[in-house]
Amino acid sequence: MKRYILAGLLVFLGVLVSTFPARVAYNWFAPADMHLTGISGSIWNGNAVEALAAGAYIEDISWRLKPASIFSGQLEFSTSAKPAAGTVTTDVGVSLSGVITLSMLSGRLPLNLVHPAIQQNGISGDVNLDFNRLVIRDGLPIDANGTITVSNFFMPDLSSARLGDYTLKFSRTDAGIVANLDDVSGVLDVSGTITLSAEKDYQLIGEVAARTDAPPSVQQQLQFLGTPDERGFRAFRFEGSL
Repeated sequence: MKRYILAGLLVFLGVLVSTFPARVAYNWFAPADMHLTGISGSIWNGNAVEALAAGAYIEDISWRLKPASIFSGQLEFSTSAKPAAGTVTTDVGVSLSGVITLSMLSGRLPLNLVHPAIQQNGISGDVNLDFNRLVIRDGLPIDANGTITVSNFFMPDLSSARLGDYTLKFSRTDAGIVANLDDVSGVLDVSGTITLSAEKDYQLIGEVAARTDAPPSVQQQLQFLGTPDERGFRAFRFEGSL
């Protein structure tokens, strides 16, 4: 008898989840830094017209629930979405405490869509995302394992020409989230480390030198970083709080 009762409960739960309206689930469970509009379908398989998630604007969102996650303490979905330009695909897990876990995250989008300050300063480029794991709590990453590649990087205050391609490789350490910055190609020879602490403090430390084919404007701007060492590199350091 217990076996039949358990089977009946599982069937009931499956039907409930598969038909539970996505709009209701969003109103009940969505984290504070996730805002969806134009929601349709069910929590099992649904869509939204647009979203603002952790400060990023995306549209044409679709999701499909992974049934086994119902019993794991967080809901997990396979999702796809489109920023204003580009595409993003990932598996998303949302815990009861509002922590968002992105797995197998890949995508491409313009750099100036990442943050308004980048757009306001005329900075641009093409961003490629490749993360095995990215965990976000209260809009701040608390765990990361992956790579961001910025190609065709353009910074008008530094040069009127493209500066090249650069990578950021992310990992988690005792100090917080750390990203190692390196050049792939271009007019700058640069390396550095970005650290983001749990207290939302960030620090960027590195060194940079202009290559022989760098425009004169790049050489001139780098002089503001001080005297180069015997290799021709200048140290830089930026700190602040988000």
